[in-house]
Amino acid sequence: MKTLIIVGVLVVLALVVLYPGNGQVKALYIVDERDQVLVTRFGEVQTVKRSPGIYLKLPFADTVIRFDRRILRIDAPPVAMPDKEKQNLVIDSYARYRITDPVQFRKTLQTEANARSRLGDIVTSALRAQIALRDRNEIIGSKPVLDEQGNQKVDQEEGLPLIESSESRTALLEEVVEGVRLRIVAREVTQREVIPVLQGRPTFTVPIPAGVLDADNSDRDADPRTGVSATDVRVTDGPDGNETPGIDIIVTGLNPAGNTLTLGLQEGETVSAGTAFTVQYFVEREEPFGLEIVDVRIKRADFPDSVTPSIFTRMRAERNRIATKFRAEGDEQDLQIRAGANRDREIILAQADQTSNQLRGEGEADAIRILAEALEEDPEFFAFRRSLEAYQRVLNTGTTVILSADADLFRFLDSPGQGVE
Repeated sequence: MKTLIIVGVLVVLALVVLYPGNGQVKALYIVDERDQVLVTRFGEVQTVKRSPGIYLKLPFADTVIRFDRRILRIDAPPVAMPDKEKQNLVIDSYARYRITDPVQFRKTLQTEANARSRLGDIVTSALRAQIALRDRNEIIGSKPVLDEQGNQKVDQEEGLPLIESSESRTALLEEVVEGVRLRIVAREVTQREVIPVLQGRPTFTVPIPAGVLDADNSDRDADPRTGVSATDVRVTDGPDGNETPGIDIIVTGLNPAGNTLTLGLQEGETVSAGTAFTVQYFVEREEPFGLEIVDVRIKRADFPDSVTPSIFTRMRAERNRIATKFRAEGDEQDLQIRAGANRDREIILAQADQTSNQLRGEGEADAIRILAEALEEDPEFFAFRRSLEAYQRVLNTGTTVILSADADLFRFLDSPGQGVE
C-alpha cells in the first residue's frame, strides 16, 4: 500500500514538473514556430531556441522569455512635418521590423512595447529629414504634366493643372528605410562649435571625437562605416547673413582617418569670431538593437487641421469658378441658339410674306384681267349689275335718300328698257 502511495506521489510530481507549459516551475517548455525563446538562469542567458519543439530546462532556476520571430508592425503617431516649401503636412506612417538577435534586443529594448515606442521615434526622425528635402508633389507621388515647351498643361474644360502619378514616393520611402536602418545601428550626435578668428582664411577645421558613419549611404552598401564623405556631416544652425540665403557655415571636407571636419563660408558672407554653430552627424551605437527594419510606409499625408477650413474654402472657390465658367458657356450657347432661331424665324416670315404678296398680286392681276375681259364682252350688262349692287347697298329698309331725278343712280329706274350708249 505504501509503495502505491509513493508511486502515485511521484507520478503527480512528474506530471507537475515535466508537463510542458509556460510556468517557470516546469522542466519542459514548448517553442512555437512563431516564437524565439531565451532561457535565462538567474538573469544570465543560457541558450536561445528558434526551432519549434519541446525542450528541457532546470525547474525553478531557469526562466523562459519569448519574443516573436514574425514581422512586427509599428504604427507611428501622426506628426506635422515641414516640406521643402516650409508648408506643414501631417504624416501618418507605419513600419515593419523583425527581431534578429533576441539577446541584444532584450538587453537594449527589453520588450516589444519599448521597441514600438523607440522605433516610432526613429521612423518619425528619418521621415522628417526626408520630407524636408521634397515638395508636396514628390511626397504625394505625383508630378505636373508638361508640354513640349516645358510648361504645365491645363485641363481645357475645368482650367485646372494636369497632374500624373510618379515614383517619387517610392524613392522617398527607400531613403527613409535606409535612414531608419542607419539610426538603428547608429546614434545621432550634435556638436556645438564656435567660429575661430579666421584672419583671412577661407576655411577652418574642427575635430570630430568619434568616427562618422555613412549617413547618406552614397556607396549603397550594407556597411555604414564605408563611403563616408563630407555630405555625412551637416550644419543644422548658425549665422545667416544677408548675401546668400541659408546658414553661412558650410561643410567643405572631411578626413575620416584623422576625424577632422573642414568648414568654410558661403560666397559673399562674412562672420564674426566666437559665433556659435551646430554640426550633426552619426556615430556607431555601443549597443545595437538586435532587429532589422523590413519596410516603412506612409498611410496618409494630409494638411493640418488648422489649415483645413482655408483649404475647403479654396476648393469651394475653385469649384465655384468652374461652375461660373460652365454657366457662362451655357448662357453663351443659349444666346447663340436663340439668336439663330430668331434669325431663322425672321427669314421664314420674310419668305412667307414675299410668297403671299406675290400670290396676292398675281390674284389681283387675274381679277383685273377677268374684269377687263368681262367689260369688253358686255359693258351694258356690267353697268346694270353694278347699279343693282348699288341699289342693294343704298336702298335698304329705313333708308331715305333725296337725289336729283337726273342722277346716274336712277338711270335704270327711269328707263329700264333703254340700253347704255
